[in-house]
Formats: sequence, C-alpha cells, structure tokens
Amino acid sequence: MPVHDPGPGGLDFGLIAGAPFLHVSEPDRTVTRHLTWFDFTGPRAEAQHWQALLPLMLWDAELLRVDSVFTVQRGRRFDLRPTAVPTTLHIYQDHQGRQNEDEVRETGTFHVPPASLEALTAFCTEISAKIDAVMAGVTHKRNIINRRARRLERAARHLLAAYQRTYHDNGIWPVETDELLLDYVITLEALLISPVDEDHENIGKNIRSRAAALFLTPAEQKRTEALVKQAYKDRSTYVHGGVIKAQPDEKKLEALRTLRLLTLQIFLRWLILTPSDTKDLTTLLDAAEGPDHTRAIEQPLRDFFTATPPRVRPADIA
Repeated sequence: MPVHDPGPGGLDFGLIAGAPFLHVSEPDRTVTRHLTWFDFTGPRAEAQHWQALLPLMLWDAELLRVDSVFTVQRGRRFDLRPTAVPTTLHIYQDHQGRQNEDEVRETGTFHVPPASLEALTAFCTEISAKIDAVMAGVTHKRNIINRRARRLERAARHLLAAYQRTYHDNGIWPVETDELLLDYVITLEALLISPVDEDHENIGKNIRSRAAALFLTPAEQKRTEALVKQAYKDRSTYVHGGVIKAQPDEKKLEALRTLRLLTLQIFLRWLILTPSDTKDLTTLLDAAEGPDHTRAIEQPLRDFFTATPPRVRPADIA
C-alpha cells in the first residue's frame, strides 16, 4: 500500500520510522519497516471508543475531542485514521528581538497535570464500573435492563457527536448550533425517559422535573428546570420545521455552552444513581421528596462526590 503524505500538521512519520509494528497490509508478505499509511472506513472514531472517552468528559468539563485513532497489532500492523491533526502558530521572539513563528500541534484545553492523575484514576475507575454494570444488561431478557443499556450508549454517542463538532466554547459553526442542541436534548431524553412504558403526552414535563430532581438545592433545581424547558421547546420547534427565536451569535453560543455543561452534570448524576437491577431511576426521581429524596438521591450523590469527585466539585454539592 503506498505512503500518502499527510501534509502540514499531519503525522510526522519520522517519529515512528523503524517501529517493529509497521508492515504491509498483506500478512503473507515479508514484514517491512517502510512507512505505511492505512485508510479505513467505519463509524466515527469517538463513537467507537465512547466507553473510554465518557469518563474523561465527565471528570473535566473542558472540551475533549478525538483527533486521530491508532490501531496496533503487536509485531504486525499499524493503522492511522487519517484525521488532520489541528495546528496553531507559536509566535516568539529570538535573542535578537526578532519575531518568529512555528507551526505546532494544538493541544486544546483538556489537560491533566501530574498532581491530578490519582484523582482522575479513582474517578474513572468508579465511573467505568458503573458504565460496565449498566451495559452488562444489553442482552438481558428484561426490557428495563436492556433498554437502559441501549439508551446509555445512545446518549453517549450523541454527546460525543456534539463534542466532536465543538472546537472551543465559541468555536461552533453557527449553522450547526441547532444540530448540537438536538444532540444534547436527545442525550437528556435517552437518560430521563423511563425504560418502561412512558406517557408521551407528558415527556417534556417529566424530563424537566427529573432533571431538576438530580440537584440538591432549590436554586439549582429551578435553574435546571428552566434550562431544560427552554432546550426542549427549541428542540420541538426545530424538529417540527419551525424557526428557533433569533439571538445574537454570542448569546446563542453561550446558551449552548450552558446546556452542554448541564448535560454533563445530568449524565454524571444519572450514572451515579442508576441501579443495575430491575429498579427504575425515573420512578425514584418522580417520587423522591423530603426524606425519600435524601435517602435515594442526595446521600448517594454526596457520598460519590466526597470519595471520588470530578475535577471541579458541583456547586450544589460543595
């Protein structure tokens, strides 16, 4: 298979020249150390690896995007999904005061300092175990268990799709803002609609009240209900062919950022509270008030955020 030049900002093949896993794609031919570029088609990379990416996204609200994907078989094969690696210009002054610039890889805002690795590991271990517990029911005969697993995957894929098209808080093509809104609302619906029979006439109201029940202070509950209500209203307008109320681009992007952060918090709390047995979380959210809310919702959340908090502890928990 021929080598293709990735162009400016692509992978520097010199970095992996001579690596023992580089070879031609035909297994019957002699292994070669010549540089090889493999192209492959299939689902979006972030969708394939959602179970690994989701805990990282829930740990830190900074944007996390997939630039390239490597598939390695020891001693035999190296695949690179040919996604352009984003670059930026690094401008600096030399010792004579002259301005120079270099093209460097753009690393984005998602960064884990060494001091945070232990906390990240503990958080991801707990969240991954919860994901695995829910996904173990994907082939279960009970509807409540297998539907919950399928909805978890669906919610994660839509959340990741929105993230992949968001370059930074204000880095969204205006023409795509409505599509991203739809991804976030689908994520909320997948998580907050009951895996058993649901009254479709009250879906919007149920999603608002259940989202609010995941928060522990009246101020956050009121704020959450208002945000979800507006998002669901805009979603309905969009899917039924209407035009969402015009807003300045800055205000629209800020609203989308707020919805993104809220969706992350709801997703995290859903995972913390969702049972892996035949109990229905939505029933607990609908019924929890007073002491019941403390026992079923508040205490498990406080226990989790105390033992294995994300990078920034939520305001209503702190």
